[in-house]
Amino acid sequence: MELGELTPATFVERLNRFVCLVNLNDKLEKVLIRNTGRLKELLTPGREVYLRYKEGGKYRYELLLVRLDKTLVCVDSHLPPKLLVEYALKTGYPWKLLDYKYEFRVGTSRLDLLINKRILVETKSVNLVIDGTAMFPDAPTTRGSKHVEELIRSADTYKPEIVFIVQREDALRFTPNKTMDPVFSEALKRFSSMGFTVRAFVCRVNLEEITIKEEIPVIY
Repeated sequence: MELGELTPATFVERLNRFVCLVNLNDKLEKVLIRNTGRLKELLTPGREVYLRYKEGGKYRYELLLVRLDKTLVCVDSHLPPKLLVEYALKTGYPWKLLDYKYEFRVGTSRLDLLINKRILVETKSVNLVIDGTAMFPDAPTTRGSKHVEELIRSADTYKPEIVFIVQREDALRFTPNKTMDPVFSEALKRFSSMGFTVRAFVCRVNLEEITIKEEIPVIY
């Protein structure tokens, strides 16, 4: 997926869940961030970030990438469903796509994808990696646990799957973050133990594009 023209800036502080303050050309600028996770390991003062111009709305730019040493991390949590569809169309894995719909309503939730009218998929954006291990969530997520339960309830009609998309290249494996959210971690483990599919993929990220690179193992 091409990222378009990016503008470098320096991170100053996070003002709330949706807005950050950056130094852009020696001027302070408020920018949108499409990620409600804490991102405390990434969003530290002085960090190099990359912005993308956006049409309309209150803010001129959105914060898209963060540079962590030699690693670029994409923090747009809206991208994983599109990245997964792009990868499946290109490779035929993990499904041969004949039909897909975004934002498919099931019960009281909207889940990310309905694949081939049968496979119901919820994706999760992962940004936290420690010593090669990607972890989700980086903040407690009642919404995440709700999605797992909704997927389990849907199993009479659909084939449910959960796919974690690690939006950086330095992860070797994925595990649920038991310390941060034991409820979500137990729900995910139960989902897997019931025979439902949990996958994780790592992405290749540069200043031009982000693409899924390969699948990585899920451990509990």
